[in-house]
Amino acid sequence: MKLSILPGLATIVTILACGAASAEWQADPQDKLEVRAETAVAAFKARVPRSNTYFDDAYGFAIYPSVTRIGFGFGGAYGKGVVIAADDSIGTSSYKQFTSGIQAGARNFSMIVFFKDKQALEYFQTGKTQFMGQAGIAVGTFGAAGTPAYNDGVAVITLTRMGLMGEFTVSGAKFSFRPAPKP
Repeated sequence: MKLSILPGLATIVTILACGAASAEWQADPQDKLEVRAETAVAAFKARVPRSNTYFDDAYGFAIYPSVTRIGFGFGGAYGKGVVIAADDSIGTSSYKQFTSGIQAGARNFSMIVFFKDKQALEYFQTGKTQFMGQAGIAVGTFGAAGTPAYNDGVAVITLTRMGLMGEFTVSGAKFSFRPAPKP
């Protein structure tokens, strides 16, 4: 009878250990982009409290620690980031944007794209162009914007790092994805 208790006890200990060992993604200290991305994630969690629900519920996310945007009538933006799923870095991504409309200024911001489910992440990995409209203002380090809920399985939140920009624009954005090398 004592032998039948041991497998059950072992199962309980394993479940408890796995629950306690569940950790969030941590950057590879040798990878500068991942270290910057980890710092940006901490800034989102501290400065944008509504992002915490997304971090808890999302299937994965792409974090762009620094996106630079310049616009005077026409404009553009560029940033490079890390794509995370199941607490692992699964690749890198670049973000390119072209804008047209009423706009003036320059700004630097961090951006995070949350994926509600596996299908949303897989679609993101195809790198198809997305079109969007934007309106906003950024002054100094003030400014956080984003979608209030998932739209087609994706939610985007930005956090201004610095700059001065006002805009009412139409834009096209291109996300590219490069899988992490297999070990």
